[in-house]
Amino acid sequence: MKTLVKLAWRNLWRNKRRTLITIASIFFGVFFASFMTSLQKGSFENMVENMVKFHSGYIQIQNEKFMNNRSLNNSFEESQDLDTILINHQSITHYTSRIESFALASTGEKSYGAMVFGVIPEEEEKISELSKWVKQGTYLSSGSNGVLIGKELAENLELNLNDTLVLIGQGYHGVTAAAMFPVIGILDFPLPALNKQTVYMSIENARQFYSMPNLSSSKVIMVKNADAVNKTISSIKKEIKKNLKVYSWNEMQEELESLIEGKQASGKIIKGLLFMIIGFGIWGTIIMLMAERKRELGIMIALGVKKIRVVWILLFESFMIGILGVLAGIAGSLPLIQFLFLNPIQVSGEVKKTYEQMGFEPILKFSNQLENFTDPAISVFALFSLISIYPIWFVYRLKTANALRA
Repeated sequence: MKTLVKLAWRNLWRNKRRTLITIASIFFGVFFASFMTSLQKGSFENMVENMVKFHSGYIQIQNEKFMNNRSLNNSFEESQDLDTILINHQSITHYTSRIESFALASTGEKSYGAMVFGVIPEEEEKISELSKWVKQGTYLSSGSNGVLIGKELAENLELNLNDTLVLIGQGYHGVTAAAMFPVIGILDFPLPALNKQTVYMSIENARQFYSMPNLSSSKVIMVKNADAVNKTISSIKKEIKKNLKVYSWNEMQEELESLIEGKQASGKIIKGLLFMIIGFGIWGTIIMLMAERKRELGIMIALGVKKIRVVWILLFESFMIGILGVLAGIAGSLPLIQFLFLNPIQVSGEVKKTYEQMGFEPILKFSNQLENFTDPAISVFALFSLISIYPIWFVYRLKTANALRA
């Protein structure tokens, strides 16, 4: 067997052009499949990351009624016991409390509806990196009486820094909420929907404004990665009070989950077509190579080499070519994908508008997870192994006399 392996290796490089053509077929198959998989998964990760950072977090704890009726009356009371549970959980990286409600934002005769977020500035920064979107003015600090507002909302209300914003709404248990706040910062999010209607204030101000001391509408939780969400939720559910409920990001963002599932299905179809094209390309190459070696194989059999030994040599050759092609594909795609992972592509024009209308940051992001390389490599190698049955069939049906005349 060792001799057959040596013969197979020598045969590869006896005709370098032939070997390199076959390796190149596998290389491009792995390369393009890895590139496509990385782009697809990166896009999904970007969608989820945008939504969990800007809005929901990976996990939220709420009053059991708040999801279906987002009224401040369905808030919950903060407790040290709940904080202790979250602090001691290993997979939780950050958590914070929020108050989420609505109010009428007004200056003079102009009024617009606004989403009001009461946040703990220091903790919110760890989750959403809110300060990097402050394009004018300063970020919130605990105890500050000021507010941050979206860029377009400021333009619509003709507000500048240090101007006064009037908020009018309904507080806890129907109490009238009305107050004036100085504008200390203007936010410029990559998502236009947020710029049009967002107001941020410290959670102390929000509690005072809505008359809800020591109450919050949600606990927003970030974990190490999306894979840890379900396990973390299962653990938290066992320890929290019965009137609270734990939600994952995909339960809160059902539209996003449906969108991702639809795109994954279409991606599988496209990758299936890609593998079909790759398969037929490799098959065509193998047919051509076997036709070129017809006389060579005929001479080997005529000299007394058993067909089973010829088959073993061809199988070893196929295995070596497959491994070399797969490794070359991974080696070629890895640096490019890693570079694109570190330097996402900024999109422009109509594509940018489409991304923004869907509420996502307008970038093409790539994923550098290991399976982006291993899954396509295994698929292409399996495909090549299946095609390698053709040389076996070719040898067993080969007639020595006809091969020698070739």
